[in-house]
Amino acid sequence: MDSTEERTEKKRRRTYRYKVIFGLFMPFTLQALDTTIIASALPFIAEDFGQIGQLNWIITSFNLTAAAFLPFWAQIADIYGRFATLLAGVVIISVGSAICTGAPTTAFGVLLLGRALQGVGAASINICVRTILADRVDLAEYAKNWTIFAVFSAVGFAIGPVAGGYLTKVSWRWCFGINLPVAAVAVLVMFLLLKGELLGPQPLPELEETEHGRKRLRDKETKTGRFLLRLATIDYGGQALFLWGLGLLVLAFTWAGGQYAWDSAGVVVPLVIGGVLTIAWLWYEYAMAPGRVMARNFPLQRAMIPWELIIQRDMGLLFFVNFCMGVAMFAVMYFMDLYFTLVREQSSEDAGISLLFFLAGMGPGAFSANFFMGAWPRQTQPTILLATVTASVGITVLAWATEAGKVSLVYGMMALTGYGVGLSFNPGSLHALAYFPSMTAPIQCLVTFANPFGGTVGLTLMSTVFSNKSGEGHSDQKSGIMWAFVSVIPIMWASVLAALLLGNVWIKPVKEGGHDVVHGAWMLSFVTGNRLEKTKMIRGELGAKGRLLGNGLEARMREDV
Repeated sequence: MDSTEERTEKKRRRTYRYKVIFGLFMPFTLQALDTTIIASALPFIAEDFGQIGQLNWIITSFNLTAAAFLPFWAQIADIYGRFATLLAGVVIISVGSAICTGAPTTAFGVLLLGRALQGVGAASINICVRTILADRVDLAEYAKNWTIFAVFSAVGFAIGPVAGGYLTKVSWRWCFGINLPVAAVAVLVMFLLLKGELLGPQPLPELEETEHGRKRLRDKETKTGRFLLRLATIDYGGQALFLWGLGLLVLAFTWAGGQYAWDSAGVVVPLVIGGVLTIAWLWYEYAMAPGRVMARNFPLQRAMIPWELIIQRDMGLLFFVNFCMGVAMFAVMYFMDLYFTLVREQSSEDAGISLLFFLAGMGPGAFSANFFMGAWPRQTQPTILLATVTASVGITVLAWATEAGKVSLVYGMMALTGYGVGLSFNPGSLHALAYFPSMTAPIQCLVTFANPFGGTVGLTLMSTVFSNKSGEGHSDQKSGIMWAFVSVIPIMWASVLAALLLGNVWIKPVKEGGHDVVHGAWMLSFVTGNRLEKTKMIRGELGAKGRLLGNGLEARMREDV
């Protein structure tokens, strides 16, 4: 029998979980729908604006900012707290939706501006939801919480094209206008359920552990002064290099082979400058590590992504795996819509319904991840490997099935790819958090950023191939879609290799002594016979008074496995 104190604690945990789940549902649904709701409407929007050749920019402008602003919002979530950051995201996505709704068909740039703002807001919501779900709980509890939202995400991604298809019958503008009432309800629910429940501004060692920081705190005792002082801790140099470097690289990939030849100045110049700025960003984050040159010159600023995360082996492999899952997800969501509308000549609503086969895989994939994490085998690496294999098989066979006109096989491979994508939603974050328990927001940033970035790069690559291989006739368009899928097959199978090189994490609650982490290529060690280091870690959980216990990394035992 549980004691009165234990029953009270269980009730407190349950109440907190329900508030978080119901409070985050509407904002999360808003960004999930916004990601895919225009999939069915895309050709019709581009046609109205007379920009069929530039239709990929309607997607890219959203995906680019949705990916590029994740590190910014991850910092803001720590500096000013989860609730304020989430609220800002909902407001920004509403402004972007209003601009898209009213954009005149003679001003394609206005539509793209609205889409870019939607992406900025979606980035805030995405990073906040993932971070809030991971706050105050151990890995086992986080696995349960995120499974619910993984299912929400799968449903939102799949319902989006269907809803967009039906809304397009009236007007494609409703695909954006529908966000406004949803956002209003989201704000109301957030104030009712989440205000006061979420972690606020986090302690900043840059301000509290240095003489310079303590002096600045004493000099700015007002509320406005403290607000501005926290603003001074943002990694402005890193953020600027990251945004410009990523933006120019995506711009180059978008133009290459379509609007401009690969060897033209319009491609080579942004590609080179973007590459240089990206390398400069890596150096800047290295120099922001404690004791290094930029950290000494800007003692109050904190690196947007800690250098130890960037160089950690498994973090790099996880980033690439999630990048590839983004390629798979956006390939199916957008190019299968083109297949149904251009090749099979389905209406927008019928094409959206056909995309539900993707949901038929994503939902079971998310539930399978919950079972694999919470029941058996409670390990991350085998689950991630299974996700990469199923998604890679699905994309590979889709390339042939679309060309051969095997509709039943097309539906089956859409479901299989969806299963792999859904299966990948949960274990990647758990794997990363096991290695760095105290870095919730930066880890969620890296893991989350990889997905839309992969989708953006994958879509630009596929769009280039499609433009080069397709013509006016249906057979040419079908061939273009087939070759577009062929172009990403090597990327997908590279993700399988990356998964094979991962370490492994055994998900265990705190009461079982914490989770076990293996460093090195765990699965390959069975072949090579290498003995790998195994560490037992504990991630903080919510204490009786709502404070975070065990915050940080606690190594209890090291052994060879």
